[in-house]
Amino acid sequence: MEFMKEKKPCMDGIPLSYVCHLQDMEGAGLVYPAHYHDYIEILYGKENFFELYLGSSYHRFGPQDLVLIPAGEVHLINSLSNEGGSYYVIRFLPELIYSNMSCSYLESQYLLPFLSQYPHQEQVIPKEALKDTGISFWVQEIFREDCEKKYGCELAIRNHIGSIFLWILRYWHEKGISLSSQSFVNEELARQLAPAFSYVREQFDTPVTALEAARLCGMSYSYFSRSFHQILHMNFREYVTRIRLTEAEKLLVSTTASITDLAVSCGFGSTSYFIKLFQQYKNMSPKQFRKAMQTSASHVTE
Repeated sequence: MEFMKEKKPCMDGIPLSYVCHLQDMEGAGLVYPAHYHDYIEILYGKENFFELYLGSSYHRFGPQDLVLIPAGEVHLINSLSNEGGSYYVIRFLPELIYSNMSCSYLESQYLLPFLSQYPHQEQVIPKEALKDTGISFWVQEIFREDCEKKYGCELAIRNHIGSIFLWILRYWHEKGISLSSQSFVNEELARQLAPAFSYVREQFDTPVTALEAARLCGMSYSYFSRSFHQILHMNFREYVTRIRLTEAEKLLVSTTASITDLAVSCGFGSTSYFIKLFQQYKNMSPKQFRKAMQTSASHVTE
């Protein structure tokens, strides 16, 4: 069974900037097969327990737990209870938060942890950490506004999503989770690096180089390298590898291409090098990852 990138829901041909619904499950088993999309996704547990596959590992969540799924990350969800269960789903495009910024610029600002997985970043925030916060209220208000659709509901929903977004960032910051916070204040430097982000996104399947990226940004190689690491807390090569592996992960669940063809199409110099990096970043080989996703999906048709 193959999986394609989930399409954006549209109204009158225009992609919706946010969608929300209550996900119900009648029993145990696969709730949703492996997939990915452009939306940042937040789940809020309502009844019984589920597990989320994300970032090469499984994460358990239940009532009043908050779950974050970064945009573009492959994930699937299983129900763990024979009685089934339910959870709230809120998806929103990055532009909903920073509509006046370009996508490449967003990657170096506060939105970066929501666009890709960060080291030590929690995927499930337990209900104990959410006590005496506004999370439950904001989630309920988002669904109430979406249901009633009163005048200005879009503004209200955006504000409530923004409140959840801000709370998560501050929660991570208070826990000492490094999100390159010092780099966020240097907006001018981030803007200078924007051509490098676009360059990698558009040319990841070719031999991209830090020297060419520096030229596009109008910087010397040494200044570019220092600035890039300052903004993202990773060097240029690590960033390119992360982008290539993310694209490879998507192809593994959306196509039947051979591992060799997939490695070439994502810009890796050799199949063995691709397998080594995938194993290092995802804790399993590309074949194991594809088999795991297909095995999970097969339960849907049984």
